[in-house]
This record gives sequence, structure tokens and C-alpha cells, in this order.
Amino acid sequence: MNPKKYFENFDEGLVVNYIVPGLRTEEITEFAELYDPQRFHLDEEEAAKTHFGSLVASGFQTQLLCFRPFCETVLIDSGAVGAPGIDSLKWLRPWYPGEDLEVSVTLVSKRLSSKRTDRGYLGFEMKAETNGAIVLTMEWVVIMMTRAINA
Repeated sequence: MNPKKYFENFDEGLVVNYIVPGLRTEEITEFAELYDPQRFHLDEEEAAKTHFGSLVASGFQTQLLCFRPFCETVLIDSGAVGAPGIDSLKWLRPWYPGEDLEVSVTLVSKRLSSKRTDRGYLGFEMKAETNGAIVLTMEWVVIMMTRAINA
């Protein structure tokens, strides 16, 4: 591992914005067949009978597609060594086919580890919305190596 970005390179308040393109119906059903086989993700006619009114993406598919650009822009070439988990994940509105998501990720907290001097913790909050409505929120921590120990 030869990272270019360490704990020290991240400033609290950092905001990263990006767009997740809307999904085609086929992308929603293919994901659902593999990972979330519920009728409102699999079949347009069945989905129309539910409170969603039509086919919707799985919340897990939504979360994963929102997370990938974060990894590709923020964590790429970094000293990230994992995460202790997701503190909060909420699906507040369904994601319908064809809707682009506007995603904003903010670094809301930063602290050095009290037990391990070679790392720190970066707390992030994500918000994904479409047409002015919030679709997803997520809060999590990334464990990041420090430069001082790894230089």
C-alpha cells in the first residue's frame, strides 16, 4: 500500500458532490433477482399494486450506487483500512427508474485514535436526493492511516 492521502489530508467540513445516473428498469430487476427479490423490485405489474405505485430500486442497490463514487473519488489512493460499520442508513423515499440522484457527502468529524497512533477516524454523512426529495441518508466512519507513522 502506497497511499497518497492520509488522515492529515482530510479536513473536517470537506464536501463532495456527484450525480448517480438514473437506473433503467432492467438494472433494477437484475439487481433484485440476485440480491433483493421482492415483488416491487422485480415486476412492474406487481409493483403497481403496492404503495410504491410502480417499480422501485432496492434500497441496498441505491446505497451501493451512491457509495461507489465516494470510494472512487475520496478513498482512492488513500490510507483507508476499513470501517467499523454504518451508524445510520435510511431510505426516506423510493428511487424510481430514470431519476438521477444528487449526492452530497460531508466529512463531519475527525479524530485520532486513542489506542493506535497509526490511525484516525473520519466521520461522513451522505445525502442523496432527487427532485428536491431526500431518497437516502447514511452516516459512517472510515478508519484512515496517519502520515506520521507511515512516512
